[in-house]
Amino acid sequence: MQHRMNVPETYQPKLPKKVAAYVAAQQQKASESEGQTIWYQCVDRPDCWAQNGHKSHTQAGVVGLGSVLTDPANAGALMVTFEDNRRFSIQDGTLRPA
Repeated sequence: MQHRMNVPETYQPKLPKKVAAYVAAQQQKASESEGQTIWYQCVDRPDCWAQNGHKSHTQAGVVGLGSVLTDPANAGALMVTFEDNRRFSIQDGTLRPA
């Protein structure tokens, strides 16, 4: 089927090489950030962290700071504090400002 200007409905614009490279880089950056692990500080104990938002230390899925930092799978993960929402990343078992 075609529009009244005789252009197919499945028209894909041809982007210049620089623009296409920029769009591809932005899409890759977005897909990498989707898979990033985010740890949130607990609301009542600053030494406990959880995924999926700020929680109480008594809820399921909450672990201590030492466990989060020593797990090699968390390298590069983002950590968000509760009080002021400061962001840190885990590098070599330490917290570094993000």
